[in-house]
Amino acid sequence: MGYFLKIEGYDVTIIHNGRKLPLVDLVFSNMLPSPSDVRVSRETMRIYRGFEEEFKTTFLKNYVALHIYPNRESLKLVEPVIPDIVDAGVRVRVFDSKEANEVTGLIYGDDEYVIHGEYEYLVSIRRIINILHGILDIIRGTASLKIENGNAYVLVNNEKLTGDAVVLAAGGWNVEIAREAGLKLPLVNYGTRALAIIGRTRLNKYSISDYTYDYYTRPMGNLLDPIAFIAGDGNVKTNDLRQLRRLTNKSYANWLIGSMKKRDPSMMISAIAGYSLVEMAYDYEPVIGKVPNTNNLYLIGGFDGYGAKLGPGLAFELSRLIMGLKPTIDISCYDINRFNNYEGPHDVDPRWEPVMLYLPAPSGASPCFYKGGLRA
Repeated sequence: MGYFLKIEGYDVTIIHNGRKLPLVDLVFSNMLPSPSDVRVSRETMRIYRGFEEEFKTTFLKNYVALHIYPNRESLKLVEPVIPDIVDAGVRVRVFDSKEANEVTGLIYGDDEYVIHGEYEYLVSIRRIINILHGILDIIRGTASLKIENGNAYVLVNNEKLTGDAVVLAAGGWNVEIAREAGLKLPLVNYGTRALAIIGRTRLNKYSISDYTYDYYTRPMGNLLDPIAFIAGDGNVKTNDLRQLRRLTNKSYANWLIGSMKKRDPSMMISAIAGYSLVEMAYDYEPVIGKVPNTNNLYLIGGFDGYGAKLGPGLAFELSRLIMGLKPTIDISCYDINRFNNYEGPHDVDPRWEPVMLYLPAPSGASPCFYKGGLRA
C-alpha cells in the first residue's frame, strides 16, 4: 500500500520489525468461496502482472490445485461459486474418484470427488517485498501505536512519527498493538502451523485442500519442489506462541504424514516446523478502512494468513480511500464500518477458513460467502 501512495506523490515511511520474510513462495488462488473475494483476487492478479511488467521479472508460477471432497453432497455447496472462479481465469474440472486417480495418480475413496483447478499460482512475495523496500523509506525497529485526542502516531526507536494517515498492517499482531493503544478491533488472532515435508511423492506437484482428512499441501515454488513441499492442518485456537510451538511436535508430524500417506504411501519425513500468529475478523472477511473514533488511523487485516491472495487488491483500494478517492470495486464486504452495529459472535472458529471451498460458513459469518447462502 505504501507503494501505491508513493507513486501518487505521498511521503511514505514503512516501519519494519525485522522479521524474516518467507523463504518459500506463497499461494495466490482464485478458488475462493466468496464471489467478492474472487473479484479482489482478480484485482490482486492485475497488480502482480503490473509488477512483473514494471520490474521486468516474473513473480508468478503456475501450479494445479486439488480440492478433495468426502462425497457428492459436500461438493454441492461450492457449485454456485464455480462460475465466478472460472471467470477469474481458472480452468476447473470436477472428477469422481476414478477420474481423479487417472489424472493425478493419488488414492481416493469410492465416494470422493475432486475439483481440479489449473492456472492457479505461487507468488514470490519475498522478492516483491525486497524490491519495494528498495523504493520506499524503511525504518527498522519495533513500533508502538499511540492515540491522543483521536490522532494516531507511532513511537519507534525513541522517535515520534506523525502523519496524515497511520496504517496498521501487522497481521496477527494487529490485535495486540491496538489493545496496547487502548483500541479494540473486530479481529481475533490465533496460531497457524505447518511443516516442510521431504519426499518424492505425487503430492509434491499439487496444492491440495483435503477435506476428508483435514490437511493441506502446497509446493515450495523453488528448486526443492521435486523433493519437498509444505503441509499443515490450518489453524489452532491459541495465540500463545510457546503453546503453539509445543503443539507443532512429533505427534503432529506423525498424524500429518499418516494422513497424506492415505493419498500416496511414498516415504515422507518432516523437516522444518513453522508456526506464527494470524487473524480473522468476527465475520471471517478481511477488514479495511478508518478505525472508528480516530481521526487518522487506518486498518488492513484479517487475512487468516492468506494475504498474498487478497492483500494487494485491498491495499490498493485502501490507498484510494486514504487519498479521498472512490474504490474501483465494491468493498462493502471488507469495510470496517460493517461492525458498527454488529451483533454476531465476537469470536471465530479457526477450523473454518475463508479460503475453504467446503462446509457451510459458521454462524455470524459474512453473507458474502457462497453468495449469501448456507449457514451452519
